[in-house]
Amino acid sequence: LWFTMLKAVIAVATAMALAEETTTEAPGGLVLARKHIAADALVVEGKPLIFSYEVLNVGGAAAADVTVSDDIDGRWFDVVAGESAARIGDLAAEARYGYNVTVVPTKPGRVDVPRAVVTYSVGGKTKTMVSSSPGLLEVTSAAAYLRATSYYVKEWLPFPL
Repeated sequence: LWFTMLKAVIAVATAMALAEETTTEAPGGLVLARKHIAADALVVEGKPLIFSYEVLNVGGAAAADVTVSDDIDGRWFDVVAGESAARIGDLAAEARYGYNVTVVPTKPGRVDVPRAVVTYSVGGKTKTMVSSSPGLLEVTSAAAYLRATSYYVKEWLPFPL
């Protein structure tokens, strides 16, 4: 057991040393991206859902030609507002850029939402990274959502009050 823990500590120390090496080697731009939905969002067939994108330059230099591309699966979602691809241009150090895309789920089931791809240039070198992702979403059918939230007006109308 202690040998496994020792191997883990060595692996973490090595990773930290490599990360420190690459960070001190070139203090250029480092772009991070986040793709998410609100924590309280309802994912229901036929109801709008907002994907929010945040791009942040956490490096010490500007990032140039920053672009975000996201392949939103047309089998699961219709895009009703916004663009899944964004050309941000230059992003200064410590700068943040955000935008939203509104989609409507077209069918119930489980869908694995893919990550967006971000490309940018720092010091003449083009870099590519991927965003975070909301992951696996459970799309509730419109009928199940209606059953769960309805006041059952149709069921009570036949009964005189």
